[in-house]
Formats: sequence, C-alpha cells, structure tokens
Amino acid sequence: MDVSRFEQLIHRLERVAERNPAGYRRRVAAVALLGFVILAAVLGIAVLMVAAMAGLVLLLFKGGGVVALVALKLGKALLLLALPLWMLLKTSFRMLLARFPAPQGLEITRADAPRLFGRLDDMQQRMQGPAFHHVLLVDQLNAAVVQHPRLGLFGWNRHYLILGLPLLQTLDEDEALAVVAHEYGHLAGNHGRFGAFIYRLRSAWGQMQSLAQGWDDWGSRLVARLFGWYAPWFNAYSFVMARADEYQADRSSAELVGAGAAARALQRTGIAARFEAQAFWPGIDRLAGSQAEPPAALSGEWRRALSALDAAQALRHRDEALQETTGYGDTHPSLNDRLRALGEAPAETLPAPAVTAAESWLGEALPRLAGQLDAQWSAGVRERWQERNRYLTQRHQQLQTLRAQPEPLSTDDEWALLQLVAELEPETDRRPAIEALLARAPDHLAARFALGDLKLTADDESGIADIEAVMQADPDAIIAGCETIWRWLNPRDPVRAELYRARWEKRQAHLATVQQELDTLDPKCELGPHDLSPEQEAAIAAAIQPHAGRIATVYLLRRPIATDPRARAYVLAFEMTRRWLRSEDALIKLARTLAAENYPVGLHVVPIGAKAFRRWRKRIRALGVAALPAGGR
Repeated sequence: MDVSRFEQLIHRLERVAERNPAGYRRRVAAVALLGFVILAAVLGIAVLMVAAMAGLVLLLFKGGGVVALVALKLGKALLLLALPLWMLLKTSFRMLLARFPAPQGLEITRADAPRLFGRLDDMQQRMQGPAFHHVLLVDQLNAAVVQHPRLGLFGWNRHYLILGLPLLQTLDEDEALAVVAHEYGHLAGNHGRFGAFIYRLRSAWGQMQSLAQGWDDWGSRLVARLFGWYAPWFNAYSFVMARADEYQADRSSAELVGAGAAARALQRTGIAARFEAQAFWPGIDRLAGSQAEPPAALSGEWRRALSALDAAQALRHRDEALQETTGYGDTHPSLNDRLRALGEAPAETLPAPAVTAAESWLGEALPRLAGQLDAQWSAGVRERWQERNRYLTQRHQQLQTLRAQPEPLSTDDEWALLQLVAELEPETDRRPAIEALLARAPDHLAARFALGDLKLTADDESGIADIEAVMQADPDAIIAGCETIWRWLNPRDPVRAELYRARWEKRQAHLATVQQELDTLDPKCELGPHDLSPEQEAAIAAAIQPHAGRIATVYLLRRPIATDPRARAYVLAFEMTRRWLRSEDALIKLARTLAAENYPVGLHVVPIGAKAFRRWRKRIRALGVAALPAGGR
C-alpha cells in the first residue's frame, strides 16, 4: 500500500469513527480477526498436508493392493512436495512462536534507585496496571514501555521500562513521570481493554513483519509477502484508534502528575529533540575532527550542552515544534494539538529544572550508572569514531590546501571550498560566497540548490524558486528538492506542501519503474555500442583479465532504457573457449564469477552460448562492435 492510499484510507476511517464509533471499532475488530484467520490458515494448510502425507504412508503399509496402488500414485506427487511442505510448516511455527529480541540496556535495580521504584509503585497502584519485570537505562533521548512476548503472537509478555539518561537529565521528576505514565497508559489499558489489545497487536505485527524480512527460505518469503500485504491494512484500520489512544495516554499522565507538568514535559522533550539533532550531535561529530578517541563521558557532554542552551534559543526550538501539524506519518498528534487537548497553553518561559529526574531518581547511583553507560557508548563507537577522525583530518587538509591557493580559484575549486566550509565550519555564513559564485557561473545547479536551501533556512520563501529552477534543469534533483521545500512549507502552508509530497511520490514511482527495467535483462532488448570512456573500458578489461583463459571473446554493449533515455545500462557478453566444457551450467557459473568482479559501472554479464542469448551472436556482428582485449583461445 503506497503512502497516498494509506492516508486516504485513514482519512475515510476518521470520518467513519466520528459518525459511528461502535461501527468503526467493529471494523477494527474484524481486520484484527482476519490476521488471526491468516495465521490459522497458513498453519492449518501445512498441518493438513503433512497429515495427508502421513495417511498415505499408512495406506501403503496397511491398505490392500488397489488402495496401495492409488496411494502410491498420489504419494509420488506428495513426496515431491515434502520439502516445501516441511518448510511451510516450520515457517508457520516459527511465525507463531517467534522469539523477538529482548530490549537492551543497563539494568536498574530497586537498590540502585529506591525513589524511582517508589514512584513506579505508586503509578502502578493508581493506574491499576501490571508491574515492570525490568527497568533499563539507555543512552537515548527517549523513554518507552515495551512488552517482550516470549511466545510470539501467543504472548506471555515480560514488561520493560526503558529510560533514556539524556531524557532524565532534561526533565524534572514530575515531567519525567508524565512521560513514563503516558507510555504506561498504553500497557495499563487506560483507553480500554480492546484499545490495549489493539495497541499490543499493532506492536506485535510490526515486530513480526520486521522479523520476517530476515527469513530467507521460500516458505518464509511466502509468509513474509502475506505479512507485507496484511500489516499495512491493519495499521491503517487501527490508526484512528491508536491516535485516540495517544490523547487518552496524555490524559492519564495529566491525572497522575497534573496537566501543567504533562504540558511542560511535552514542550521540553520537543526542545531537547531539536537541540540534540541541530546542535548537540553535530557538535559531537566536530569533535571527531580534533580528537582520535570518542568522549569518555557522553552524559557529561549532554549535561554541559543543555546548561549552555539559552532560554531564547530553547523557546525557538519549541516554537518550531509548535509549527508542526498533525499528520499520518505517526500516531502521535502534533505538540499544538496535544497541548490543546490538555487545556494548556504554550509556556512563556521554560527555565531549566533545579533538580533533574536523573538526580532525583538515581541519587547516589547516578555517577556509577552514567559511567557504565558512557563506557558502553564509547566502546561501541570507537572504531567508527576513529574512521571519522581520519576522514575529517583529511577534509581539513583539503580545506587548508584550497585556501592556500592563489585567487581567483576555478569554479570547481571554489565550489569544493564552499562544500568543505559547509561540512567543517557550518556556523560560517556561506550565502555571500555562493551568490558571488553564481554571479560568475549562473548555471551552477549545485550552488543554486544550496542558495535556495540557505534562503529557506533563513525563512526566505524565494528559496523555493531557486530549488524549482534546479529541479527543472535536473530531474535527479526532484527528490531532494521536494523534500527540502516540503519541510519548509508543511508547518506554514500544508496545502502547498501536499503538492510537493505528491510530486515526490510521482518521482519515486518513476525511479522504481526505471530501476526495475535496469535490474531486468530481456534477451530481446535493444543493444548498441557502449559510450564509456577509454579509461572505464580499460578498467573493465582489467577486471576480467584473470579469467581470460576461459573466455574466447567478450563484448561491451550499451542497453537503452525505455523508461528513462538518460539512464545508462551496460552488458558484458562473453563466449567461452572451446577447450572448456560449454554446458549451460558452466556458462552460468562463469557468468556469476564475472558478475562478482568490481567494475566502474553497473552491468549485466551474459553468456552468449546460453540458450536464451544464442541469437546475440548475429546481433553483435550486425552492430560491428569490436571485442574487448581480454579473451583467450
């Protein structure tokens, strides 16, 4: 189901739920029941077929002559299906009893954090929900309640509370409890048993679909395709209920800690999320350019960065979040809608907490737990950090080299310099330099796109015209261009933003069609001489040289792509030498060996002697294409 159909279905179901809530719930229940029918059908078919095979075996041993003869004839057909049936049966049980990976994190015990567990006990009693089996501390700006089913869709859940240390360092105790209570509300079923059941089912189907993508036998792939069809429909039908459940979970948290604390928690988490993405992680990344080892105390870096965030910038981040509108990409409503539902207005000021939830809940254990978490993060990123350090060191050297060159720089060097400045010195205002470059080279599309992006970042709508000009000149820029304009328009003019989303979808569909043609080689396709450079041709010839003893002749051809004349597709067609056994299997084996080599362009490898491509000899001769200098005799 594509995005457009998904959203249209949800929009229609919203109207149904508004007119007839009971009828909508019956529809959701029917779609949920269909999922169990699908599971039962897959398992039932596999079990019945295996039982039929077992019955035929018994008939062979116990039946009379005629019965045995009939059973034997039917048995031959079923024996051919024995392996596929076994794979289907195994997949069915794997599906029902799938072991989902358990959440990972640093275990917090009651002895570590007695105040935290005291607040959790009180929450559990007041909201009348189940106890947590595990409380985990992680290094993410997040909190979650996770049900880990030990028997797949049969359940037998263990309940995990996952607390992100950065989140606890951001909020005060009541605000953090509001976030936990929101998540716990889904588990406790504060929006009704049926709503809680659907919430758990949405999670289980999502996990099952992700798990099925890693199954590689044919039976599992068949079931995965079935999941791929059903799961989006169930997600769409239950979406309206899930959205309503989010509002109810907010009300539950407000009942526990007060609407004011719940509203502050929503605003402060919105601020922290934007600060983390726009300032904190880019700053950590820049550290990789100056130090070869990752920070030893990431939690300390986050705490210092938060304390340096001034109130005005914090409110600007909050206002960005307030500009977002409720959409269909997430069941969570927008910040504006959630505050309105709580009856709270955006806060005029949001001073930093005097005591954070991390300090209050973890107490004396905080330094030890934070140190363990920091050590785990540092060890986990060390290899990637060192790679990044080497890369950034090289980029800084390139920047110094370009700055040391005498002016005027060439257009290419000037653009390379601006790209390095954007990457390594993002606080530098590049707009004047880009405008100067465009004054000298008005057709420089990358610079024009960058200028449009900078204008939109500065809230200058004229940037849309710059990006539109680039998309008109270069269709390859449509995806990035529509994404950039949509992000700017969506909070300001959702109707216009929708036009760019539709244009993005149209382009994605076109690219998928082109890619399908690129990936598929029809023996009757049009062929022509290649248009690669001598250097690329030489690189391809060098790549196949180790196999020259088995190749009589090899040709490099271009295959036009009907869905996109600008696309380039190439074919490497070869014939084996006579002293090698030229069976179909040998040809295919050599073709696979050649296809595994490293080439400067993507290409299909075709054995001309194979049955499907035997007519290519005449076609290649008619083209007058010369063989590559890589064949043997």
